Amino acid sequence: MQKSIFLAALEDFLTRKFLLITFAPFLITFVLLGMLFYGSISQLLDMLSLLAQNPEAINSPDVAQFAQEHHWLAAIASSTIFHYIAGALLAVLGTLLAVLLSTAVATMVMGFFIPTVVREIHRRHYPDVSLDGGVSMGEYIMLMLSTLGKAIGVFILTLFVYFIPLLNTIAVNIPFYYLFHSLYVLDVGGEIFKKEELIAVLKKHRPKIMGTTLVLYLITLIPFAGMLLQVYFVSVLAHLFLRLKARSS
Repeated sequence: MQKSIFLAALEDFLTRKFLLITFAPFLITFVLLGMLFYGSISQLLDMLSLLAQNPEAINSPDVAQFAQEHHWLAAIASSTIFHYIAGALLAVLGTLLAVLLSTAVATMVMGFFIPTVVREIHRRHYPDVSLDGGVSMGEYIMLMLSTLGKAIGVFILTLFVYFIPLLNTIAVNIPFYYLFHSLYVLDVGGEIFKKEELIAVLKKHRPKIMGTTLVLYLITLIPFAGMLLQVYFVSVLAHLFLRLKARSS
């Protein structure tokens, strides 16, 4: 009896290679942005000290005049307590911003690793199943544009429900789920099936595939999970599609 695709994907996700693919882009970006923010914070605090001690040394005449006219601001800026508080607040805000930007960058970079993840899942678990990924760049773009158009259409159709309490919570997620489902299926399935095969598989196994992507979409509603678990999502769908292809062979 085969393991659940969710459990099998989790075991793959926890391997060194997949963890590296998941977190390396995030950590590298975070370190670089952290250094940038730290340098900017240091320069800002140094400028405040200079402004407090000698306003005329500031190149901007307007800033220098403002500092001269408001001596109490200069006194506050020169105090040690202010430097500690301002430094701590800027450090916290800078760290949060670095985390958010790093997560966003990692999310975009992850898209380039989908073929690597699919091939690794194939090598480890399904070496006897052929990989016939045959969706060309032109076909991919056309399918993506079609998906985006349908998602916008679904959004428009569900607009009238947005003003009904409780139902609006479900309605607002329908177009986003459709987009999530379609793009992941296209990205992962396109690495395994030819275009015609993929369309046939989606029609034949639609409930199973949509049930799987629905579970994954619900996971994305957990803060940061959708950004940091993309490798896991790809692994789950790779297991699903490769098993479906193995059965049809």
